[in-house]
Amino acid sequence: MKRIDNLSNNDRLSTYIKALPKAELHLHMEGSIRPELLLRFAERNKLKLPLSHPDQFYRLYKYRTFKDFAQVLLLGVHCLRQPDDFFDLILDMGASMSDQNIHYAEITWTPQFYLKRKYSLEDILEALNAARARTKALWGIEIRWIPDLVRSYPGPASLVAEWAVKTKKQDSGLVALGLGGPEATHSARGFSPLFRQARSLGLPANPHAGEGKGPEGVWEIIELLHPSRIGHGIRSVEDDKLVAYLARNALPLEVCLTSNVKLGVYTSYSEHPVKRLIEKGCIVTLNSDDPVLFQTTLTDEYMHAMLECNLDASDVKKSILDAISSSYLSNSEKKDMMKTFHNEFDKFDKFFGIYEHGT
Repeated sequence: MKRIDNLSNNDRLSTYIKALPKAELHLHMEGSIRPELLLRFAERNKLKLPLSHPDQFYRLYKYRTFKDFAQVLLLGVHCLRQPDDFFDLILDMGASMSDQNIHYAEITWTPQFYLKRKYSLEDILEALNAARARTKALWGIEIRWIPDLVRSYPGPASLVAEWAVKTKKQDSGLVALGLGGPEATHSARGFSPLFRQARSLGLPANPHAGEGKGPEGVWEIIELLHPSRIGHGIRSVEDDKLVAYLARNALPLEVCLTSNVKLGVYTSYSEHPVKRLIEKGCIVTLNSDDPVLFQTTLTDEYMHAMLECNLDASDVKKSILDAISSSYLSNSEKKDMMKTFHNEFDKFDKFFGIYEHGT
């Protein structure tokens, strides 16, 4: 087993992890609206909110169930009204990524939330891509989009899926089609034809599963949707055959530690099975999911992973590199980013006086 020496305290470890280059694959736009932005958007759009100061946000909203969480997320959706709101949000997310040395992110957003807005999905995507270009110019960060469908509201699904497939061909930054929403009470079966058509036209499936439901939920989306990655997937650990399948087929999992703890999937970080999944050969990436709503960052996720989930430096670096290899970047883009990351790993290890010893 490998270990890191010369990290004398948590502050030093935090500084090291924050400095490492990173990529994030499971990041929801609607769960990334800081309270300050929420209030700004409400004022801009002349909307009333049940809070008047950012400090009130976390006092007002607690999550006991997924439904509680969804209601708070929809508060942010309510305030995203015009293209400028989407532009400002992505630029704000870009600033946070830059602060954490995140080089690449695939951001999930839910188009059906905005079908009845004054502005079209094309208008919104134009604003998102303007912010994407600005983020690239300011900080060198690459962003791609994963529009998703919602299990519990299948009505608009075909419209959104058709729009996504059509839009992908226009160099729009769309790279996959997602599926979210309450897994335990809503099957993915009705969405299978939409994902089959999307796959045939070059838009891979990237659904959530194995979070609110056990291994049977993961088997279901494997059978029905043929995913390229699985959002969460952590309850796969309850089925040895499923874990072996995931490892054998190199089907990546987008693991979100704090999200799982805050929503009660696991009672603590130390109980989380991320280490067991890694030890069994699964491809595991770490992600922040809805960072503002869960009061976390990608840096925090790696801190929890090392301090409470027993991941070591090798696990962390492999997870970071697996995020690149599991991304929807082109092979040449992956190769270039891998080279950059390896160079930065070496630089920061030397700077921090960190050495890995095989024992």
